Amino acid sequence: MRRLALMILPLLALAAPAAALALQTDDGTLVVKNGGAPRTVSVVTLVVEGTALGHISTGSPDQVDKVVIQDFNNGSGDIGASITNNAPTLTRTTLSDSKTSFVGSDFRWRAANGTYKIWIYGSGVNVFAVGRGTVVLQGKTDAGTPDGRYSIDGGDWHSLPGVPSDLLHFPSTG
Repeated sequence: MRRLALMILPLLALAAPAAALALQTDDGTLVVKNGGAPRTVSVVTLVVEGTALGHISTGSPDQVDKVVIQDFNNGSGDIGASITNNAPTLTRTTLSDSKTSFVGSDFRWRAANGTYKIWIYGSGVNVFAVGRGTVVLQGKTDAGTPDGRYSIDGGDWHSLPGVPSDLLHFPSTG
């Protein structure tokens, strides 16, 4: 019997965290595909408790790709960015103790396992966020110009609005 208990205890130790993860139903998701907005307008303004990551690829010489991340984790947050597809530059600037900006022309970025406010400017904006949060979205003001789409909690896809959206929540509140 003692042998059986010694064999079962490690299995129970592994099962408990898995069960706890399965029971977490308070996380939601946000996905933005190929978003774009006018030059000085944030496509995505996101506040998330969880993880957000994305990619920006403008392809337009008059558009600047920029991500500003405010880290509310007392310096313990996991933020970063890296260039993709042999992009020429990526500049990281510390704006304050808690705020960092990344500017480039084709890069990936992340803000993981914490609480963040993130502003994303550019076109070709792709974002995936999981956790709890709010977002304001804006696409292009010209209705004939493709400006991307978004989905919350695996729901239907919607075109980005031509004016700033109302405050949207994920998980959705109904």
